[in-house]
Amino acid sequence: MERINLFKSSKGWITNIDLFNSLKRVEADQCEILYIHTGMSFGMPNPELKKKEILEAIFNVIMELNVPTVCMPTFTFSFCNGVDFDVQNSKSKMGAINEYFRKRPEAIRSVDPLMSIALIGKDKDLATEIGKESIGNNSTFFKLHNRDKVKFLFLGTRLGDCFTYMHFIEKFLELPCRYDREFSGKIIDNGKEYNDTYTLYVRYKNVYPGTGGYDYEDYMIENSIAKKDNCGDSFITSVDEKPAFSTYKLFLDKDINFFMDPKSVYDGDKTFEVKDMVAL
Repeated sequence: MERINLFKSSKGWITNIDLFNSLKRVEADQCEILYIHTGMSFGMPNPELKKKEILEAIFNVIMELNVPTVCMPTFTFSFCNGVDFDVQNSKSKMGAINEYFRKRPEAIRSVDPLMSIALIGKDKDLATEIGKESIGNNSTFFKLHNRDKVKFLFLGTRLGDCFTYMHFIEKFLELPCRYDREFSGKIIDNGKEYNDTYTLYVRYKNVYPGTGGYDYEDYMIENSIAKKDNCGDSFITSVDEKPAFSTYKLFLDKDINFFMDPKSVYDGDKTFEVKDMVAL
């Protein structure tokens, strides 16, 4: 692998080789399915490189891990925001590397106007044969929970900021903080247009997320359930699906409202107001 300076951090240059070595240290290669959340906060991007060159270098590092199946969220929440979902053209709101990954010719995208994923690799069923509950039965997350050797990777971002899988666990356990809500709209897929309805497990109006996700993250790192490696001005963290699920449930068993803000009011208000939804 030819060395490429990607980010200038407070500790010096972070290269593609640094990223690769950090990924190996958190054992990102030791799985059959790797689901990646990204943040890209390792330092200032190298001004001598074009944005596409940096993204391509990061993509190549990920592919160098030789994981059979790699997934990234390409959520749009299109129907929630009252807009059409174009499978091939609707941009992801999950970051630049996710969008680059989605647009790769070898990638496939799930037909989900709320929480689509892009996938490269062997287990295409995770993207092609999903249901209409975006985070429930037969969703990508549901299938991941029923697979073996699944790992979640946080590339320059904190688990507490973006681990959407936590909400699948909440749905799996049918917690009182959320309810199923239907969203309808138009899907465009390779020129074919049709109307459809998908279901999302959303919070009641007066229920608010708390900071428990960071405690959950710290607990898993401190107890060697998750692996974390410093990289430039940020870090890379990984955790296997099965222990991530059981540990989250452990917190909920102690306090069913642990991950909600104490100011939340459980009054069952289903009023739904959103302008530009980017997270569940």
